[in-house]
Amino acid sequence: MSNYLGVTLRRELLPRVEQWLRARGSVDSEHRFVDLDERTVLLLVSRGLDACLEQGRFFRGTAVSPEHGAIGFGLAGWDAMPAGAHTDPHGVSGEFVLLEWDDDAVVARRDVLGSVALASTSGDGFAAVCDSLLVLVDLRRWLGQSVTQHTEVLLARTFPNNFASQQISEDTHVVEISYAAAGRGVRIPLRTLRVEPDGPLLASRVVDVDLDPVAAMRGAATFVARTMTTLALRDDFDVRLMLSGGYDSRVLLGGAVHGGAAHQLVVHTRGGAGSHDRDARAVAPIAEHYRLRMGVPRKKTTPTEDAGSPLTLLASSTLGFYDTLSPLSTIRRGAININGVGAEIFKGNWKWRTHREMFEETNQRAVQLPSMKAQAIKGIRATGGDPRWADASEMLYCGFRNGIHGAGASIALSMTGLRPLHQVALAALGHQRLDGLAPRERRDRARLRGQGENVMAGLLALMDTQLAAMPYDKPEKALAPDLLAQRLAELGGPLGPDAKTELPVHGLPSDVPAGPSALGMGVAEHAGMTGPMTTENLLRLAERGYESIEHLAVRPSYVRVHKRARERLVELGESPRDAGATLGKLLALAMIG
Repeated sequence: MSNYLGVTLRRELLPRVEQWLRARGSVDSEHRFVDLDERTVLLLVSRGLDACLEQGRFFRGTAVSPEHGAIGFGLAGWDAMPAGAHTDPHGVSGEFVLLEWDDDAVVARRDVLGSVALASTSGDGFAAVCDSLLVLVDLRRWLGQSVTQHTEVLLARTFPNNFASQQISEDTHVVEISYAAAGRGVRIPLRTLRVEPDGPLLASRVVDVDLDPVAAMRGAATFVARTMTTLALRDDFDVRLMLSGGYDSRVLLGGAVHGGAAHQLVVHTRGGAGSHDRDARAVAPIAEHYRLRMGVPRKKTTPTEDAGSPLTLLASSTLGFYDTLSPLSTIRRGAININGVGAEIFKGNWKWRTHREMFEETNQRAVQLPSMKAQAIKGIRATGGDPRWADASEMLYCGFRNGIHGAGASIALSMTGLRPLHQVALAALGHQRLDGLAPRERRDRARLRGQGENVMAGLLALMDTQLAAMPYDKPEKALAPDLLAQRLAELGGPLGPDAKTELPVHGLPSDVPAGPSALGMGVAEHAGMTGPMTTENLLRLAERGYESIEHLAVRPSYVRVHKRARERLVELGESPRDAGATLGKLLALAMIG
């Protein structure tokens, strides 16, 4: 997303906050003060604010509910979702933020798997929620509140793999700012203006559940098929499937194939040189066989505009929470990109390990290792998990990296992306025990479904066995017809006719405001996060980030990070996007230093 902000504040702070809005360039149409009681008001900031606001509620984004078989775009779409979605809004997927308030409290929620960042802070006379670390830091400083570097977090984020390329726990770079784990929201009582966690822990949804694996798999596959068929057949939607040579996006294509709509689907692949060449070679015969509409231009009915400086946009949105740089700058309101990202909640990404096993192959003398271990323990526990569990690593992955990695920087431009495999039921299937024991009984030794070989084969078989058996980007991914036939039989045979029925879609993608708020961009410009995405400018800011480090014990680790960033940008000549997360770690420090 791009800087939603909600600030609950005492009336005596109102003049100072109004001055901040003016100083940072917020425009009148993007902020609103709502009276809560005689001494408290709520400030809301968002682009397209009027389209997101009604009595007692702010909603921005797209709600996806596999459990209730519906998708809702924008506020009207949310209001029209089945009643069960409103009963448990913490449990709804998609990419959205929802703020609701009454005489007692302000409650902030977002999609259950955490695609939208949700950070919070409080101080003398105020409490705030936002998707931008920088905006919260700037607000705190304007109001004269402390901004303290979190030494443990800064050191842990230099750990040299993707364990540390995004939020690891509820701690952030700043001691006074917290981040909500997936599945959870924030409650701010008007009486105290102190931030409290809201909603059930993730473990209650993916560990402490009793489900029928066949019914759950068929239900998940049916939702994918209905979603893909519905979207492919909507002539008024600008829909594009991002198809790779792997399993996950092929499941989505299979959904459209199953529904007889694949020939209507617009497909794009990152073909070309290097690692993506294999994607192109795998996709080409599939596109020919199923008569896919490859590379068709975007619909002209989807308006575009320039979002401004990609660097400024990153600083105003995901930077600090997510280290990888994706320099995007074109807003396409109402466009729907579909991809298979998020399947890792089912099949795993960090190898289904205990906390101890996660770090066994690491240099045990690495200076950042104690901090990284401590942060990982906090993150696992924030999901309701236990560091000793056999799936501790995947609880951590699902609680923090999965959502924000899946949405990436694109969520700063629009909130209409869809990931049909982002289903809590699939996460629960991956974490389901196969040894017959109770969910938490001796879980350190548990055998889990997600640990099995190629758990995606079942979904692929349910979609279309011919498509599932076609070549992939790597020969070792090939699925034999007899294996697919076996999986299909185990799952009760092909999906029924209900998988071909169109899915209720409420609202329109164009109902969802797109693009950054003027406030967020203004705060980023004030912080000096401007200029081109050139090696010279980025390394200048990286140096500034290193110089901002206050604790001397942290500096040597960032010297190594800075060296790696320079090597990749200068010596190897890589683009900022391809240079890895090292640069993002330094830019985050420059932003808040």
